[in-house]
Amino acid sequence: MIDARVGGIRAALDAEGFQNVYIMSYTAKYASSFYGPFREALDSNPRFGDKKTYQIDPANYREALIEAREDESEGADILLSIS
Repeated sequence: MIDARVGGIRAALDAEGFQNVYIMSYTAKYASSFYGPFREALDSNPRFGDKKTYQIDPANYREALIEAREDESEGADILLSIS
């Protein structure tokens, strides 16, 4: 998720009395070749550019761990990571 978004969502929920609502953070999305066949089947390949600008390099696991820790510290209850 975008930095500090989890914290903002948690604060807004808590302020409205929704302390028991869980937040699932899409912590890390890796730039993976696994998406290719799926996108081709759905004819949803990017029309221009690529999505690697907001995806994590699979070899850079440290960045994924940092992002996960940040989301957890902001109040995420579930961390989702997709490769």
